[in-house]
Amino acid sequence: MPERIVVSFRGTAALSQPDSTDAVAPWPGRRGAPRAPAPPSRQKGAARATGGAARGEESYLARALALKKRAEALGATLCAWSAQTFSFEFTPDDIEEAVLLAALAAEDAAVHPDARFAVGIAQGEMTYVGEAGRFTALSWGQPLLVAVMLARVALPGDVLLDPALHAVISGELMTLGAHRGIDGARRVRGLRLDAQQPLRRQVAESVARLCKPPLIGRDAELAELAVPPGSLAIVRAEPGAGGTRLLLEMERLLAPSRSLFVAPIGASREPFGALRRALARAALRAEKSRARAPVIPDRLKPALARLLAGEGVEPRIAAEVLAVWLAPSDVRVGLLAVDDASEVDAASLDAIALALLSGGDLRAVARLGRSDPLPAPLTALTPAATVTLGPLSAPGAQDLVRRLFDGCIDEAGARRWAARAPAFPLAVRELLCEALESGALRWIGRSVGPRRRSAGRGRPARTMTGAELAAPPALRSIEGRLRLLAIGQRTVLTALATLGGDASDAAIDALCDGTGAPKVSAVQAALLGAGWVFRPEPGWLRLSSRTLRDALIAAVPPGERAAWHLAAARVVEDHASVLGLADAAWHAAKAGDRRSAADLAGRAGRAAGDALLESSAAELLAFADEQETAREHRDEAPDSSSSQPPTYRTPIEVVGDAPEPHRAAPAPVGERSGPDALGGAAGGSARRRGPALAAEGERREGADGVAPRASGRDVAGALAAQPDDAPEDFPDATSPDVGLPACDASGDLLAKTTESPVLSMNDIAVRLAELAKQALVQGDLRTLERLVGELRRTGEHLELAERMTGLISLGRGAKEEALRRFRIAAEADASPSQRARALLAYGVALAAAGRTEGALLEALSALARAREAEDHHGEQACAQFLAQLAAATGHEEAARAWAQVARLAGAEPPS
Repeated sequence: MPERIVVSFRGTAALSQPDSTDAVAPWPGRRGAPRAPAPPSRQKGAARATGGAARGEESYLARALALKKRAEALGATLCAWSAQTFSFEFTPDDIEEAVLLAALAAEDAAVHPDARFAVGIAQGEMTYVGEAGRFTALSWGQPLLVAVMLARVALPGDVLLDPALHAVISGELMTLGAHRGIDGARRVRGLRLDAQQPLRRQVAESVARLCKPPLIGRDAELAELAVPPGSLAIVRAEPGAGGTRLLLEMERLLAPSRSLFVAPIGASREPFGALRRALARAALRAEKSRARAPVIPDRLKPALARLLAGEGVEPRIAAEVLAVWLAPSDVRVGLLAVDDASEVDAASLDAIALALLSGGDLRAVARLGRSDPLPAPLTALTPAATVTLGPLSAPGAQDLVRRLFDGCIDEAGARRWAARAPAFPLAVRELLCEALESGALRWIGRSVGPRRRSAGRGRPARTMTGAELAAPPALRSIEGRLRLLAIGQRTVLTALATLGGDASDAAIDALCDGTGAPKVSAVQAALLGAGWVFRPEPGWLRLSSRTLRDALIAAVPPGERAAWHLAAARVVEDHASVLGLADAAWHAAKAGDRRSAADLAGRAGRAAGDALLESSAAELLAFADEQETAREHRDEAPDSSSSQPPTYRTPIEVVGDAPEPHRAAPAPVGERSGPDALGGAAGGSARRRGPALAAEGERREGADGVAPRASGRDVAGALAAQPDDAPEDFPDATSPDVGLPACDASGDLLAKTTESPVLSMNDIAVRLAELAKQALVQGDLRTLERLVGELRRTGEHLELAERMTGLISLGRGAKEEALRRFRIAAEADASPSQRARALLAYGVALAAAGRTEGALLEALSALARAREAEDHHGEQACAQFLAQLAAATGHEEAARAWAQVARLAGAEPPS
């Protein structure tokens, strides 16, 4: 007989005439003597007791027969019946029906709690004995024995589960702890079923009951955000700190005439992608709410249509469309909110900046990470106000817990669970979601409490260090929730994350095609109810947070990422506009399909040129050239070192609170060794992003070299001290073969250089570059600044002077200013060799600031430029830096591979 689930019930059946048989003996006294007969006063109630026993017998039999009919209706078969126990068997697929039958009997409100059935459930193979009717098949087996023993030791109203039950092992059933007892000579242990919420599916549905509380603990920040008309305000907040919610709250409080919410879309490669989607959604909301749509002049209507169609227009025309769309009305001023501004495409930011600089009454609020530099298009604007969102106070976190549960949790419970998570809004909510879905918390009616007494207890979560803040506070709880998610739903979420976290249902279904995942329509109710996604517009899904997107992408095994990106490239190509092909090109490059990447980027670049988007067109065409050149000159492993456009944005960008450089420390990049220089700032976040970094950085699997532990000053010297137009074999300034001028008694390095009457201006510039490198290595920022000033005065090597100025700013702790200078230098038009140096300098600066992924990508771009220029010295410097970066983040195999690349580059004779 096949495997069956056996449900055994034990009740109490009283004897109608207990004194009429010798089989029932009186209970022995304390010393074994027969118990004395009851006194006459007690004997008067004998008739009444007999009647009560008869009624109890009838009640027991009636309830048992009623339960038999209910079991037969659920598809069960009676397999055993004795004096006080009876059992039913179900097929293994009918676990929900078996649990439902047991829970209904145990929670029967019409029966006194002490008279309810005790239930035991077990599973295994049964042996057929014989039939006794249509719904009766007598059988016996170990499951029957175990289930009856569990029912005997269970208390009335309890359901005990065999710990070996398949549904218990898989976590499908919710339990309330263990119960132990003795049946005869055997010790029995079972798990108590939660009869009110027996199925994990029911527990997961509790997450949908969480409320959306008002903004808590941000009154002071809102008061500081005074945004006068025509100005820009900055909100700095880490992922999960509530920055997006603050923007929405500002929109509600300011009550603008019209508002526009701009957020990154897709891979953020499409010019005007974020602005196009924001305008489309704003128009849809205005139509749905029957609000008065903005009056667009006839001359701008074709431009608006081209924007919405994804064809693009000139930035100044897009700025005019913005200004008209958000024009003041009824004495109210329009508001433009930009979420995650560092990830929004440059064309959209250009249009926003032009609209603000045009002198209108438009107000804008942009949200950035705590250490993100202001995007280059917005640097021409002076922020009117800047606020930084930190963690909530302890009372604020407790209030958030109470409001999320709609007041159904007591003060002690709110205190207990608020202390278990970092005091950031997203972290608190995700912790409560994880507690509900895992069964640690139980929400029944208007009561929320721990399912077990130990849930939520223990030492409170300690204060996070600066390195730990590099990872989003809610990441651990999100990863715990994802482990409990069904594989089909998780695949749908992974597809959405691969597409950037905001995509149409059709694109998600197309990407999931062939994976066995269900359609969006089949899982949308569960995903929406659990708070994984929301609908920004009909037919579209958006992930609830950027932290969730990062967690989903990081969870994809490295060997499967190329396949996801390759499929995403095809889906985006089929569903996107002509400018949207830039996103498809990015996915193709991530998958290692350089031919498709070059073709798609070229098509998008030509379309951008037709729309007079000169900057975007140049960037896309340069990216296409890089992909084509890389495909022709070398055969690389997929997803290993694909070059990226200078403004490439990683989809797993986790912005952390990197430690500030020590103000008094000499030369943060040059004086410290490679692993030390990078490990201190990036250790907290790089280890968490290990798989992504390994996938991006590993090359040449068979290399057997050892990553050099050389000082970071070697790389810094290679990228900073060599003049841009100097000969390729220019010697290293730290070599003893180079005769540096001796310092005078005052130690002034300029004394023997700028006053020499026999040196030409070009010789002075070359010598100044040598001295600048020496000052950089020694960490003498003051002398380095004077040397850079003298170098600027000569008018030679201005690109080198700009990079040196960035290093000075970085050494003095002005990270944003330093990164801005390096990025401007990296994006400037220059020869491939000069571009390689600028990109590598930007990569070193990013590494020193703790942004290892950005450093990796800029270094790879620099390597591609150096190879394009056949600059072996530059190629060696790039490979050396990549080896140090991989070693500093714990990827020894990748470090050895890059060290081998550096040795091969150094061995090649200069052309």
